[in-house]
Amino acid sequence: MYFPDALTSYTPEEIRAFIVQRLRAALPGLELEQRHGEPYRLTMSHPEAGDLVLNLGNLVHELRSAPPQTAERLVDTYISLAKSAMTPPEIALKSVYPGLRHGAFLDATGQDMSDRIIGEGPGDLVSVILADQGDGLATLNEKAVRAAGFAPEDVLMAAERNFVDLLPRAFRAAVPEEGVLSLGLQNRPWLGTSVLFVPSLISCVMEERGWKRALLASPTRETVDLVNMDRSGATPLMENWMAQNLAGPRTQSEVVFTFSAGETEYRQSHRMFDGRLLRVN
Repeated sequence: MYFPDALTSYTPEEIRAFIVQRLRAALPGLELEQRHGEPYRLTMSHPEAGDLVLNLGNLVHELRSAPPQTAERLVDTYISLAKSAMTPPEIALKSVYPGLRHGAFLDATGQDMSDRIIGEGPGDLVSVILADQGDGLATLNEKAVRAAGFAPEDVLMAAERNFVDLLPRAFRAAVPEEGVLSLGLQNRPWLGTSVLFVPSLISCVMEERGWKRALLASPTRETVDLVNMDRSGATPLMENWMAQNLAGPRTQSEVVFTFSAGETEYRQSHRMFDGRLLRVN
């Protein structure tokens, strides 16, 4: 047992110190440093896998209200995930794809837009390269790519080629509820938001259904979701849809665009804030 009694008797600082101790014992080959002025955020560094920023705040909060056995399991799971994240990914050019992740992803991984693998995405999203590991998924960075013997340009080109080859057989459109159209990729839900890379495909889907204008968003990683703007109650419907999905796991973007059939660019028109869909200038 790691904890002899309920963690309510421990201070947050004591719990944090225990987690750091366990991380150092489980990952002896990695550098682990506290971020300046942020006691619950740690930077973990691997010479090949790069840096990972750990936020211990949520874990400490969960542990304080958990019974000892549950606390042990939570700590073990957290360390296991950290260890997996710091394992250098296996990179095969046939298994890389372009993905989109929320901009907060960069802060969570200690990266920034200077990384040549990272690019700008629509709204609050950034473009990343995802490597299918078979039993998991790795988000690549330039350091890991070069360590594997590839140039960033080769990986970017391979990802684009793989995505284009994948689209015809994997693309799917569904109606999860009346008035909502969800677009994604069959058997690769982690890549669903990447449909945003192909506005011409979204335009074709709209034209097939006789839609002229749509509210468009990607509140989760799995899908790109549309609501017909010419139907009654389109904005309240999108607001409700966004609120439901942003309250679940693997949330993605809080931005809503307007998009017209035949166009090639998304225009940001709304953003979710405190459960409400607000118009932006």
